[in-house]
Amino acid sequence: MTRPEEPNDGRPMPPADPWATIDRPVPTVYFGDSDTTVNVRPSDRTVHLPGSEPTAHVPQSAPTVRAEAELRFGPGVPVAPVPTPGWPAGAAAGRRRPLWRRLVSVLSSLLTLALVVVVGLYLWQRLRPIEVESVAVAVPQPAGNRCDVTVDVVATVHTNGRSGVIRYQWFRSDAAPGAVLTEQVGSGQRTATLTLKWTFSGVGTTTETATVNILAPSPIPAGTKVAYRCGGR
Repeated sequence: MTRPEEPNDGRPMPPADPWATIDRPVPTVYFGDSDTTVNVRPSDRTVHLPGSEPTAHVPQSAPTVRAEAELRFGPGVPVAPVPTPGWPAGAAAGRRRPLWRRLVSVLSSLLTLALVVVVGLYLWQRLRPIEVESVAVAVPQPAGNRCDVTVDVVATVHTNGRSGVIRYQWFRSDAAPGAVLTEQVGSGQRTATLTLKWTFSGVGTTTETATVNILAPSPIPAGTKVAYRCGGR
């Protein structure tokens, strides 16, 4: 083997072709069709195309080109769009529902609205708390001219019909304030009766005042006069 001449400075000269020692990858040539791939190898001198297999002669320095079909599978392959079916123009717009169907639809909407209103009122009445609307105090059977008698002072409380508790207190003009009492009211009960028993004794005449003070659910006072006359035995 003949060694390459070395330069005067002692360094070896590079080979005539620096790429001769490197393995070159096989080049690939893509033609217009995306499914046709041509692999070019240095030893080939003929171009083979799929189909009729035409032969093209290239110069001595050109490599041989072979065309091979490439099949693609998987999600990377583009899918042709599916055409949307056409709808007949004006066919649906020209048709109208019969009159009786429109009437049925309107009546159904009105019934639904009425049902919603009724249910809403019922729930509002069921959920709202008890309220005292008015209070009246009276003596159903006055003492008259009787001596040593006990009379009933009655307070009539009108509510909104909801269940709850009424807290109240009696006041007598001749005594200290009474204790705080409670009265349970059931659902649908619109009237509650609060009674004060007042006892009179001795000879003489007097006129007193009895007052009931509603503390809850809202403060409302109400009162009346109580008369007693005893002429002696």
